Amino acid sequence: MIHLLEPIKKVMIEDVAHSYEEVKEKTFGGFCECGAMMFQKLWLSIENLKILISECEKCWNNSAYLFNSTKFLRKEDVIVVEKSGILEYLKNYLSDLEIEAIIGKARSKPYKPSDLSRAKKKLDEMRIPLEGLLEIIK
Repeated sequence: MIHLLEPIKKVMIEDVAHSYEEVKEKTFGGFCECGAMMFQKLWLSIENLKILISECEKCWNNSAYLFNSTKFLRKEDVIVVEKSGILEYLKNYLSDLEIEAIIGKARSKPYKPSDLSRAKKKLDEMRIPLEGLLEIIK
């Protein structure tokens, strides 16, 4: 499953965050299952794999189109995680104590440094920057 973490501008694939390039202009990006047109939202590259994420103009559904060089491989659904859902998403990877430490650090409240250290280590392994996360949670 592909997750688009909009607030930190990362795409999660196989539990690793990847940076992407946003598409500025309104460019055709396929057709949605609802029948409406989709527009290109962003592109990312992972080794020889190119991934296009498009968004439906009608139902706001997001889909990923995977290519190797110029050959289409498959289409996958994309789950978009917005600012309000980022902590809930991170609960899949971090313990409650680690989440509490991140919130404490972000909001200048008491927290256990050892919990924050463990959280930072896990986030580093996932390539999610702690500093960007702290800015969002404030």
